[in-house]
Amino acid sequence: MRSKPLLLVVLALVVTTVVALSFASRRRPVSGLLDGHLRPCPTSPNCASSVCGDGAHEAHPLPVYGDPQSEFERLVGLTQSQPRTELLQLTEDYAHFEVSTRMLRFRSDLELHLDVPGRLIQLRSASRVGHSDFGSNHATLEHLRSLFQGRE
Repeated sequence: MRSKPLLLVVLALVVTTVVALSFASRRRPVSGLLDGHLRPCPTSPNCASSVCGDGAHEAHPLPVYGDPQSEFERLVGLTQSQPRTELLQLTEDYAHFEVSTRMLRFRSDLELHLDVPGRLIQLRSASRVGHSDFGSNHATLEHLRSLFQGRE
């Protein structure tokens, strides 16, 4: 009989924690380019980026074969068409999106940077809260890659 009240207390704590984290993820972090490049990932494993070469956070940039500006605009359009994705900032070489998870509405930041001389689009996806993302930021970038390369 004692286990039922204990179970309810634990369940209430879990629900409260999840709701608090969801609300905490609504705060927008500092974004934008730093010295003309995407910001590096934090030490926590809840980020993936094509500008981090440390293995844990590493993702590959998108090569640009056509007109760089047109290809960047195409990727921005593809990204905007994704569910629960809102464009927050757009310049000629940078885009910042807020992406929300389906169920709990946790928010992540997705950033794109056009590197014209390198003929690349650099990518970064980072969770706003928590320590691990269970690979969701890498998955987001790989999904964009598939869309951009016409595989989906």
